[in-house]
Amino acid sequence: MILEKQYFQSLSKVILLLCLALSAITSHAEKKLEQIIQEPINQLHETLINIMVISNSTSFEERYEYLEPIIDKNFDMELISKVVLGRFWKSIDEEGKIKFIDLFKQLTISTYVSRFNSFNKQIFKNISITQLKENRFLVKTEFKKTEGKPISFNYIVQENDQKWRIISVIANGINDLSLKRAEYAAIIKKEGFDALVIRLKQKIQDSQDN
Repeated sequence: MILEKQYFQSLSKVILLLCLALSAITSHAEKKLEQIIQEPINQLHETLINIMVISNSTSFEERYEYLEPIIDKNFDMELISKVVLGRFWKSIDEEGKIKFIDLFKQLTISTYVSRFNSFNKQIFKNISITQLKENRFLVKTEFKKTEGKPISFNYIVQENDQKWRIISVIANGINDLSLKRAEYAAIIKKEGFDALVIRLKQKIQDSQDN
């Protein structure tokens, strides 16, 4: 009986140690995954701060070229374009799709460069990360200024082709893609896709002129 009791006590200790080890491994894996998911956002934020810092000593075009590879790498522009055009995506030929993806990317970069155009010790801070689907997460962040309330920037990040990329940006509760989807649908329905292309080119130019 004594040997049997000692055996079960030893077995219990082993099981406890295994559980603790498994818990540590799981916690480490989850933390590592969070870091991987947040990396596209961290790279974007770091670059936005940098273009703000150099805004007084560089041209719009230089900051655009600095930001472009970060957008290419960390945004799923094809998926975003499909979402923005909605039901009209299938009716557009391949040349039109390629043109739209490129113009939407240009507009995205130009908008960022024009809005993040001065530095006054602002910082980005990661707040939380929540799983939405197996391959999709919501990452909440804040843009803190020296004065006034921080601006919330929430990102939906999705894994496609073994890459985690941003597919949506929500600023202060407003989903920019939803607004653009409604706006673009109205233009296409009333004036056609070519009219939307002209509008996008004008918006890009306006961003660069401001």
